[in-house]
Amino acid sequence: MPQSGQPDTRAEREQPRPPTAVPAQSRAQARAAEAEAAQRAAAGDPPHLTRPPVAGELAYESTITAPTEWVPYVYTTAEIQTHAARRGLSVAAAVCGMLGVLAGIFVIWGVPLSVAAVVLALVARFVEHRTGGLWIVGLVSGLVGILMGVLWFVVITQMVPAYYG
Repeated sequence: MPQSGQPDTRAEREQPRPPTAVPAQSRAQARAAEAEAAQRAAAGDPPHLTRPPVAGELAYESTITAPTEWVPYVYTTAEIQTHAARRGLSVAAAVCGMLGVLAGIFVIWGVPLSVAAVVLALVARFVEHRTGGLWIVGLVSGLVGILMGVLWFVVITQMVPAYYG
């Protein structure tokens, strides 16, 4: 309860403000108003802080909170180059695939590298869109390494028992 001599601020806040009648503008009218504001700014007049509402928007005066405008994010040159040069998964898939094939020539232990190459290649296919066909190299070499590992397994399980048995 307010003390005597003090206004009841809660009651003042709860009273709705009468909306000011600002007619909605079309996009062409809004562009014309923006061009007029640019001319005024060039002439040295102080700029207006808000633009007139476009059709379907509320007037600034009728909003309770300050209006916000959508501002697109502008990428810097470094961000664009970093994003375009992102090829780590594809390169890792190709390297693991080649190492898996090389290890698969001599022993069965190249299979884990080949499986890693296949997984990395499939992830790179969906994550890295600008790598060209580098992920395909990793996928194919990984599958070849897995095939070589399977052949080694068949040779070892069929030949060794016959040789020692």
